[in-house]
Amino acid sequence: MSQKDLIRELKETISDLTKEKNDAIKLSSDKDLKIKKLLVQLELTNSDIKSMGSKIAELEDKLKRKRKKTLDNTEQLTSDNNEKKDETNVDIKE
Repeated sequence: MSQKDLIRELKETISDLTKEKNDAIKLSSDKDLKIKKLLVQLELTNSDIKSMGSKIAELEDKLKRKRKKTLDNTEQLTSDNNEKKDETNVDIKE
């Protein structure tokens, strides 16, 4: 091989390697962009989960208060009914 052939082949090799390097850089850049998008989605999802957890806790607390109020009302009605029965029984005896 002549020196010119060696230089031409070396230039082609350098060109191929440069192209491969640029392709690798672009691929790496694309992957970094995808990773960043996934991280943003993950952060939003975590935020949504925390928000929903707080909302669920709030709704559970509200449900407990309503159940307690309903139970108190039921007990009050039962107590009132028992008092009325006692009054009725007293009236009948007289």
